[in-house]
Amino acid sequence: MQDARVTLKQVAVRAGVHVSTAWRALKNDTYVEPSKRALIRSLAKEMGYAPDPMLTALSNYRRKQAPVAFQSTLAWINNFTTREEGRALVNIAGYHEGAQRFATQMGFKLEEFWLAEPGMSPKRARDVLLARGIRGLVFPPQPLSGTELGFDVEPFAAVAIGHSLTSPRLHVVASHQHNASLQALRELARLGHVRIGMVAATETLRRANHGFESPYHFFQAVQEEKHRMPLFAIPGRDEPRNVAAARESFLAWFRRHRPTAIVCHVSEVRIWLETAGIVAPIDVSLATLSRAFDANWSGIDQQESEIGRRALELLVSLFQSGERGEPATPLRLLVEGRWTEGETTRRIGPPAEELLERLS
Repeated sequence: MQDARVTLKQVAVRAGVHVSTAWRALKNDTYVEPSKRALIRSLAKEMGYAPDPMLTALSNYRRKQAPVAFQSTLAWINNFTTREEGRALVNIAGYHEGAQRFATQMGFKLEEFWLAEPGMSPKRARDVLLARGIRGLVFPPQPLSGTELGFDVEPFAAVAIGHSLTSPRLHVVASHQHNASLQALRELARLGHVRIGMVAATETLRRANHGFESPYHFFQAVQEEKHRMPLFAIPGRDEPRNVAAARESFLAWFRRHRPTAIVCHVSEVRIWLETAGIVAPIDVSLATLSRAFDANWSGIDQQESEIGRRALELLVSLFQSGERGEPATPLRLLVEGRWTEGETTRRIGPPAEELLERLS
């Protein structure tokens, strides 16, 4: 005969707490104070408690069948200097739209929390969020790569979108930028292009954890030497005031290397070429790595809404399972982009089969 299964009620009685408290503690929920949480978890392990998989499945089924009820409030952490800047960027707006939609479907409310509000500090932000009962945080892309917030996330379930936040070190949901670049290079090769260049701002490359340019360097390495050309990097951020200074250097690079196609993350490139009498796609094909910024170009749709949705999906799972604080082993969930034909590319010959084989 099998031994009777240890129940949650028995664990609660042994610990001298209510069943709901025991349930929260075993989910590592920070609503239960740390010492009590540790005691309950230790007793459960000692007693051999394990959740009944059939009851868990039944509970999940019932929850899915029931009307969506309000669960909790989650915070969207805006760390830009002005609140409006953190909302205006089209890629961040796409992330937020997908996150907001999923949160609503699951019965959560997603509220923006602005870290740069006057009088706000990381410690005060933590205290305000806890006082409001908010235990789940989403950190969208930061203003600069390598951002360290000094924010104590120990009481929170937390997820970052993109790679620009380096501290706290969290689970990350992001575009698969490496595959995006590789896919763009392959699509251009299928259109007959062999002499392909790349243009990007150095801050953009850092924010992508160098996922954008690494396939390009691989591409150059497998090229015939006569077709190789260096990446044209614009120092600093991809913003009009900074980018404008690179115009003449870019045109000199273009005339020297004569690319038939360019993989690009700088919208101004098209205008610079046109003012020099070089028209896309007649004279050169242009492929963007983010159609959110250049909707008429051929290139990669990074699926920002899907990235936001998956970030919230991961956050909700962490929230419901009781995982809090910086994870010991952060996850990286990468969302594939999609190549979409626009008005800036054209076929110039048969597919470059030999090059495509090297890129496979």
